[in-house]
Amino acid sequence: MHRRPVCVTLLLLLASACGVLTGPPVVPVWAQGSAWTKVPTIVVVTPEHDPRLPGTHEAIDFWNRTLAELGTPFRLGPVMQTSDAIPVDYLTTLSAQVLSRTEYPDFPESIQKLPGDLIVVLSEGDFISFAARSPAGGKVLIGIKSYHRYPLTLPNVTRNLIAHELGHAIGLGHNADPTMLMCGRPAPCRPDAFQSDTERFFPLTDQEKARLVHMYPTNWPSR
Repeated sequence: MHRRPVCVTLLLLLASACGVLTGPPVVPVWAQGSAWTKVPTIVVVTPEHDPRLPGTHEAIDFWNRTLAELGTPFRLGPVMQTSDAIPVDYLTTLSAQVLSRTEYPDFPESIQKLPGDLIVVLSEGDFISFAARSPAGGKVLIGIKSYHRYPLTLPNVTRNLIAHELGHAIGLGHNADPTMLMCGRPAPCRPDAFQSDTERFFPLTDQEKARLVHMYPTNWPSR
């Protein structure tokens, strides 16, 4: 039997209860997030010729179609596109900080000034794609790696990867089922699992559908 993780968890809980650990808990990148209290407007940051743009719109449509099927009034809002550049070095650093669960400062002025609530950056950088919420609240930034880099070179991956990060942006965490859209760390599944010769979106689990209905009930956002 593997008892060490259980013992470590119990020790952490006891330390927290006794006041040994202070400050806010570290929230893993795969943890469930917060619900929106308004319809978020979306800005896609990329040149107009970017081949990932159609997949981005398809991913947004997937979520709005799914939300409608679930009977919730929440939707992802209007989509705008801008060619304003976000430095690759910044996205690479933020990706590493999100992945390692390291605290990071609020988004720089170049991002804060963008008009959208949800910023999707289709980058030329080589980093692990991510979703990050502003520490001050408000904006969510999604960084998508270069389409010249594996596994975005595989068919059907880009649309599902963007849909996966949008799932984080609306409050879903990871699961451990490689046949599902939101599979991810600490499970071993990675975006190359989305490869398919058929254009399709991977599904949600029943638990994820229930969570969305809980976060965005029929009386949203007035509850």
